[in-house]
Amino acid sequence: MKKVLTIIFTLGLVLSCDDRLDELNQPRREATAVTAESLFANGVRNMFDMMVNTDVNVNIFRLLAQYWAQTTYPDESQYNLVAREIPDNFWEVAYRDVLKDLDEAARVTEENFDPLVDDEATMLNQLAMIEICKIYTFAILVDAFGAVPYREALDDEILVPAYTPGDEVYQDIISRLDEAISTLDVSAGGFSAVQDVIYQGDAAGWLRFANSLKLRLAMMIADVNADQASTMVTEAIAGGLFQSNDDNAAIQYQPTPPSTNPLWEDLVQSGRADYVIANTIVDQMQALSDPRLPRYARGMDFRYPVDRATNQKRDSVFSEGGTMVLYYPGPDSVVFQTPPFTIFARDSALAVQLFRGGEYGTSNTYSANSPAGDIFHDPALEGLILDYAEVQFFLAEAAERGIATPATAEEHYEEGIRASMEYWEVDEERINAYISQPEVAYATADGDWRQKIGIQSWLSLYNRGFEGWTAWRRLDFEAFNVPDGLTEEDIPNRLIFPIEEATLNPSNFRAAIDMIGGSDDVQTKIFWDLQ
Repeated sequence: MKKVLTIIFTLGLVLSCDDRLDELNQPRREATAVTAESLFANGVRNMFDMMVNTDVNVNIFRLLAQYWAQTTYPDESQYNLVAREIPDNFWEVAYRDVLKDLDEAARVTEENFDPLVDDEATMLNQLAMIEICKIYTFAILVDAFGAVPYREALDDEILVPAYTPGDEVYQDIISRLDEAISTLDVSAGGFSAVQDVIYQGDAAGWLRFANSLKLRLAMMIADVNADQASTMVTEAIAGGLFQSNDDNAAIQYQPTPPSTNPLWEDLVQSGRADYVIANTIVDQMQALSDPRLPRYARGMDFRYPVDRATNQKRDSVFSEGGTMVLYYPGPDSVVFQTPPFTIFARDSALAVQLFRGGEYGTSNTYSANSPAGDIFHDPALEGLILDYAEVQFFLAEAAERGIATPATAEEHYEEGIRASMEYWEVDEERINAYISQPEVAYATADGDWRQKIGIQSWLSLYNRGFEGWTAWRRLDFEAFNVPDGLTEEDIPNRLIFPIEEATLNPSNFRAAIDMIGGSDDVQTKIFWDLQ
């Protein structure tokens, strides 16, 4: 026993005196420090993934915008947000995966700056780029929930952060955006072309993005603060907006995992068939003979009636109903027909196809309706969060509000349509034909400017569900269908607060409900939604 005790004592002495303990306690296979560049790139990628994906547990905005309908499980199209805890998941991604990475990127950038070695202008550009992404994300959170944790949200020491009313968040992020814009130096560098997945280190691209984001924020508050919105629009125009689709805030996904577009992961890799294009948008596009439809959806093979006596296909006569888009796969193959018309059996070799939208708000058979177009099944499809077409529609709206813009409301409206169609590779002849239709032309289209701009903006935002839903909330155009058993008032104006907030942050949660008017339900409107 004495020998055993001696050995234990000796080992303890040796270990207590070993000056390698700090070294031995360092992890060998895990990163102990992450660079600002990596944090920034990861935060930006997460920001795009958050907005691009169509995971029914996180992002249901293509459903809320009535671009897509569901097949087997239509709960989300019937506005059940609770079963899958969708608000909780979207909230978590925004704060944990996006804002926290970006905030840490800013901290590391500042801490590692060496004035004797590093270029200050480059460092300030990097901080401005990070800031622009944080501002974008906070704006999305406000637009989704109404009031959100803001000033205390990213402080690791505060486990139950207080909320800030949405209008106050907007005022602060507008000030922060102005500061970021004034900081950006287009003659200096930024993050490397590899780490900056949006503009590949081009500060001029970031400046156009920042000003275009400023224009967006201005239009969001135009109904509640017209004077401030007018000033912001004027400043954004002077600062330089997107001038073409080449300026879009986009990232290029890759053809192989793990860098594929989340749409591909949901539509293809998952092996599921959960979505078809909704009748809401198909009917609208067919009524307007919209040439983007074969890009937005896949055609369905037309089933010719068969003569029982001869067992031969026969002509099919359409005598009533709205405009129908016929699609003959191949170049220049879209034909728009208004009843009465005939699909001739002799053309069956051309494999004529039709487009059918699934009934919004109910379950649909996948094989009986048109799914999303082929391009949305491409793993390398780029992701978008702000584009040139949207900027042009904002300018059209600004012009209608009496704000000085580079062109007339009609010209910006037409340019918005043109920009969207060029993005989806529609040829110029079809673009011109579309714009000249009385149902589309600005002077003759139905409704006031909110209806005209709203419809065309919504059609252009097909691959950006959140903004499509926001356009409807903000401009109140008539287009949406109401699911059976519900009313138009049931269509959500916001996401409810995360369910976990009621138990983990109860006092601030109750205060937040008071901030938005006293009711945490989907009918409560965001502060900028006065109509």
